[in-house]
Amino acid sequence: MTSISALWTRLDPVVQQWLLRNPGTGVLPRTQVNRVEKATGHALSVDEHGEHWFSLADLVFLKARRHAASSRGNAFQPDPDGRMTDADPGSNPYEEALDR
Repeated sequence: MTSISALWTRLDPVVQQWLLRNPGTGVLPRTQVNRVEKATGHALSVDEHGEHWFSLADLVFLKARRHAASSRGNAFQPDPDGRMTDADPGSNPYEEALDR
């Protein structure tokens, strides 16, 4: 199985930003799985719904990426759809749950 950390540099920037903006998720939705597979040429392990469940190592890696991005001040950029996102990483309610 290929890990997200091994594919990170080849991921579509939209997928990377989605992962940074959704810190409480343990599952990569089918739409994002399709983007990962198209960009990298690697098939992710998926369930019957086409979703990829993150391993513990993936979750630790993503937590580190979010912390690195927030220390640079760019963890929560406006998303491509123009929706408002959390400008203050400290006020993201899902970040605390993942940090436990």
